[in-house]
Amino acid sequence: MKNIKKMLIVLLLGTMISAIEITTRMGLFIIFALGVATIVSSLVLFKNVKFMKNMGLCFGSLFMILPLLSTAGIWLGMIGALLILLFSHDSSSFSVVTTIFQRKDQQEYIFVNSREEEIDSEKIKRFDWIGSQIIGNEPYEWNDINAGQLVGDTIIDLGNTILPAKENVIVIRKGFGRVRILVPYGVGVMIHHHSFAGELEFEKQSYTLSNESIQLYSEDYQRTSKRVKIYTTIVAGKIEVIEA
Repeated sequence: MKNIKKMLIVLLLGTMISAIEITTRMGLFIIFALGVATIVSSLVLFKNVKFMKNMGLCFGSLFMILPLLSTAGIWLGMIGALLILLFSHDSSSFSVVTTIFQRKDQQEYIFVNSREEEIDSEKIKRFDWIGSQIIGNEPYEWNDINAGQLVGDTIIDLGNTILPAKENVIVIRKGFGRVRILVPYGVGVMIHHHSFAGELEFEKQSYTLSNESIQLYSEDYQRTSKRVKIYTTIVAGKIEVIEA
């Protein structure tokens, strides 16, 4: 992971050099500024028009990326990061990078199983910053889930457990990616979700969020003894709560 941090620092320095170079070249600066203006205007003017907003985000991102690729700094940063990767003797660096380019269906799975809860005075769970993770190759006892990740897709499958008859809690914080939570029939669900740019699918309804929070309850929430409270925060991505 130390090499990954070095690569990110080199890429950041390259991006900073490119930003300085863009400010000194009027043509590139105008294109970059146009991209920023396009993104901001699409989020403000077409907040409720999904197609127009997505088009604005795509074109705005394109206008921002092209000037960056026209500068030397970003290329030096990518070359430097590649050299660090090539001369690294840490195989974990390669595994982290390759997971970024894995197919979409290769995602993070969290399998849960239920036993009588045992109190542990200290329990630490470490998560990778980038890439897919498999948490629990085998089913494990149910504990409230508190997970975080910078980039990657996550699937939480509650179908392999009998949830305790109480309010169970799932907390997820993510930078970019998709979250899919599979909930067994007969379990009441409350979700409180915040996203800067993303979508939420819940109870067969779709919601588009732009720096907004939303709180929803399943129809049977008050009638069920087994409940799950889900708290999620995503910079950009999609979350799906599926009854299965």
